Amino acid sequence: MVKNSFKIVTIALFIYLGGCVEETAQPVNSVTTIQSETESFNIRNPEIKQDIITALIDSDIQHWTNEDGSIGFYSQDAEQVDAIGYAAIGAYAARN
Repeated sequence: MVKNSFKIVTIALFIYLGGCVEETAQPVNSVTTIQSETESFNIRNPEIKQDIITALIDSDIQHWTNEDGSIGFYSQDAEQVDAIGYAAIGAYAARN
């Protein structure tokens, strides 16, 4: 009887401990997914647009001009791009 109880407890403990393993798998393309999300914005004023593009280049932020004339960039850089845009608009307002 004790031998059977010991087997049952051992099996139950083995099953319990086997179920406690937590596996955290990261997606294989996690970096690619983050960098592939893009955003864009339009600036009609050529002076402000050039100031923004110059600042993006100086900040090493990858960007491009879309077919519709908008400036595209990766979503991971959105906060920096916003700051650059606000600074360029503020500088333009101060000059004029």
